[in-house]
Amino acid sequence: MICSLEVSQAGWGLFIGRFHPLLVHLPIGMLMVAFILEILSKNRRLAVLGAAVLPVLIFGALSAIAACVAGWLLSASGGYDEKALDLHMWMGIGVAVISVLLCVLRKYSLLKKAWLPVSALMIVLLSAAGHYGGSLTHGDDYLTAAMPIGKKKVAATAFAGKPEDMKVYEHLVQPILEQKCYGCHNEQKLKGGLRLDGMKHIEAGGENGPVVKDSLPEMSELYKRLVLSEDDDKRMPPKGKPQLNPQQLEIIYWWIAEGASATATVKELHKSPRIQLVLESLQPSHGGESNPFIPEEETSPPSAQAVQALEAIGVKVMPVAAQSGYVMINAINATQFGDKEAELLLPLKSQIAWLKLSNTQISDTALKAIAQLPRLTRLQLENTRVSDGGMQTLAGSKTLMYLNLVGTKVTAKGVQALQKNKTLRELYLYKSAVTPAEALALQKSMPHARIDTGGYHLPVLATDTMVYRKIKS
Repeated sequence: MICSLEVSQAGWGLFIGRFHPLLVHLPIGMLMVAFILEILSKNRRLAVLGAAVLPVLIFGALSAIAACVAGWLLSASGGYDEKALDLHMWMGIGVAVISVLLCVLRKYSLLKKAWLPVSALMIVLLSAAGHYGGSLTHGDDYLTAAMPIGKKKVAATAFAGKPEDMKVYEHLVQPILEQKCYGCHNEQKLKGGLRLDGMKHIEAGGENGPVVKDSLPEMSELYKRLVLSEDDDKRMPPKGKPQLNPQQLEIIYWWIAEGASATATVKELHKSPRIQLVLESLQPSHGGESNPFIPEEETSPPSAQAVQALEAIGVKVMPVAAQSGYVMINAINATQFGDKEAELLLPLKSQIAWLKLSNTQISDTALKAIAQLPRLTRLQLENTRVSDGGMQTLAGSKTLMYLNLVGTKVTAKGVQALQKNKTLRELYLYKSAVTPAEALALQKSMPHARIDTGGYHLPVLATDTMVYRKIKS
């Protein structure tokens, strides 16, 4: 009976404590208004404002006391840096005490000359308390982190070297944690006893132990909580806070699956087709020039409903570049994607730039929908049932620059229809119905495009070959 009572009280205390962020803004506004009204009332024309000072001051003092009580109850939940918490708490108490004192002085007209200096002291304490409160909630660098000058921030897209030389943790993972997780897991605020602002803290874990299990993302709390339902209390970031996008989730998953190294570079880790797409999207520029496969025109973000319709059947939808409204569509996990499903692409026709339908069930019928994508630049149709008739349909695409027809039944006649497309730069015909001789003739008639027929043969060096002989015992 006693135990259940303690749990109930603790629950109510935390419930009331969570009103602190709401209550704390009332005294900030009221006390500052009272201070301003008092200054304005010194002017003879505005002397009438002096009558409003005491009511506003009383309301501010009462709300300051309520904020202090709620803040004390909230602090009992733990997870905050004690030094910063103590400073915030005592400054808040100081504001409440001074505001009550000012009410008494104002009510009984005592020490009139001291009223403004004491009010100024209260405003200073109020500002300082607010600053430390913000640091507890968002981190001590919350104000300076967004400054465009002075602080050098790590960003994956700003890496100056080759993409494969990026350090996975430093250039890919850390910026995600800094943007989405540091607010609750930093030196000042240790939610769950966990800090994420450094590799040594990630390895140390939190109150419930390690948050990263070696090469097991599904068993690692750092990843598991990111993909919980939004209504789950354990989901991180909590509902209402900025969430990780699909690219960021893929990066965290890949990093943990490959050992969660603090120093490994991109080229040192195994890369699945999914993470390859993510890494490509993080590099929107090459050699200082814009990526020619990303349309220059701006576009609005894709419809969430249209994206969900594709993801529901296993199709991956991701931005082609950071802060871009254009998307790449990849059906690598949706091999049953066919002509009927191609209609789901049309609600995103203004955003689709890259489309990969390799090894799916589409035929020429699906190309009628694909031809309606006005910004499509890359199209991969390897090992599908498309034929010459579909090439007639694609010939009208005015933005298509890359077309992969490897393993299809397209013949030279079908490719000839693509001559109308003057934007086409790369055409892949390996294992298609186009013969080498026909490919040479097509290359002459399509000088603007590089036609690749594959089938490369590399010389074998003696040192490349190892012979194993079975020794009879």
